[in-house]
Amino acid sequence: MSPESKNQIQGWKEIAAYFARNERTVKRWEKVRGLPVRRIPGQGRANVYILVSDLEDWLNPEFDEKPHTPDQIHDRHPAVQPQSTTSDINIPAPTPSVSAQAIPGALSNTVIEKDEVFVPPNLVNAHASIFPIYSRPISLLVTVVLCIVVLAVLAVRLAGSGIHAESRPPSTGDSHNVLSVRLKSAAEDTYLQAVYSYEERTPASLDRAHNLFSEAIAKDPNYAPAYAGLANTYLLLREYSSMPSAEAYANAKMAAERAVALDPNLPEAHASLGFIDFFSAWNGAAATREFETALRLDSDCGIAHHWYGSMLMHQARYPEAIEQLDIAQHLSPASSAILTTKAYALGLGGHRDEAVRMLQTVIDAAPRAASPHHMLATLSLTEPRDIGMYLRERRRSDELSNDQEDLTTITLAAAAYRRNGEPGMWSAILEREQHLHGSPDRPTYGMAQAEASLGYNDQALHDLNLLAAQHAPQMMGLALDPTFAPLRSNPQFQRLLAAVGLLRTF
Repeated sequence: MSPESKNQIQGWKEIAAYFARNERTVKRWEKVRGLPVRRIPGQGRANVYILVSDLEDWLNPEFDEKPHTPDQIHDRHPAVQPQSTTSDINIPAPTPSVSAQAIPGALSNTVIEKDEVFVPPNLVNAHASIFPIYSRPISLLVTVVLCIVVLAVLAVRLAGSGIHAESRPPSTGDSHNVLSVRLKSAAEDTYLQAVYSYEERTPASLDRAHNLFSEAIAKDPNYAPAYAGLANTYLLLREYSSMPSAEAYANAKMAAERAVALDPNLPEAHASLGFIDFFSAWNGAAATREFETALRLDSDCGIAHHWYGSMLMHQARYPEAIEQLDIAQHLSPASSAILTTKAYALGLGGHRDEAVRMLQTVIDAAPRAASPHHMLATLSLTEPRDIGMYLRERRRSDELSNDQEDLTTITLAAAAYRRNGEPGMWSAILEREQHLHGSPDRPTYGMAQAEASLGYNDQALHDLNLLAAQHAPQMMGLALDPTFAPLRSNPQFQRLLAAVGLLRTF
């Protein structure tokens, strides 16, 4: 590694990790505290980095003596400087404490007892040089008067800086300020632990994130980011764990709306509402407004870019989806979730080989994750179909998600494929689905997939209309599902897409 690279901290993620803070905090420090962030010149979304040598100067208290532009003025004592951010609504700023180091000329470790006049040695020497011809009583009187003046000036400076705050009874406002700041600090620490667990995206880590976000809210019921984090956790619990979709969406909506009520400018909360509007309410127009609001508030909001890209992918708008997912990946290059979604969009958009390589990278890093295998199974049905891959990846997805019912279905389908090829496989799947869910007015999505693959288009459309009327969550995959490719030009299928919110609305 070159000396230059050792002296660099590259990207918002690494800068945040260096300070043990989140990315939003260090970005705020750049704006209000002059954090010396540098950018690689050129057009587009420039990469950011910090030189360690710059940080050493920034953290050095003497660095304040250097001239700054108005945008570079910042506090060298961040622990006591009140901050003003959109997430600090209803949390008053703390009364700053002051150290002797912060006040030029303050006397450290000096105690002035009652009825005792302390005369600094340098002041005595000054008196001796100024009044050499006067008698001792007059000299002493002048010295005392000068000392009183100096101490009075010093006392005024100290009182103005709050150094005597402990000597007066605290007001109600002071107590509220201190309590609010302590609550916010404790809630933020717990919130950051929750975000770490949330990013792992496993059933156990999401349960832990849920508990930690709830704990942060208990510590500070007005801490909006914790509500947004809780909302996002509910949305993932329905995908990566066993929480029913209806319960997850209802809880997520309450938490996200509470976050927006506390802080209307919190982009993560608007991103959550956009996800809910699209995947739960099937309202693409409302979802688009929420995602665009989130990105207007913070163009570097990674979760907004990720979930906006996911929505566009489900609407089969693959180039636009990949554009959003590229930005999300640039902001969070270590996120396997973003990489997985991007690979899925690439594969569905006609780049299956590249997508398979990307998903295999995710599987190598997280071999217990079921979703990459599910995506590979879907991609294997794009033309030219690879049925061997479909059966293999669907089986692996079922094993990792412990879906015993579907595992039995795919075992029967594999045996039928060996006997009678792909038509035999789809016939076995259809027969199994009808056996398990035989009510004519309660079809399954798997039935419709098998019917469309066998060429039973009218029956497939009939079942899909029933599923749409029942608000079945699987219908959100209708536009991108390769098994329905033969139906895409059918006007009835287009009406279905519109009913589910999968058509472009602007």
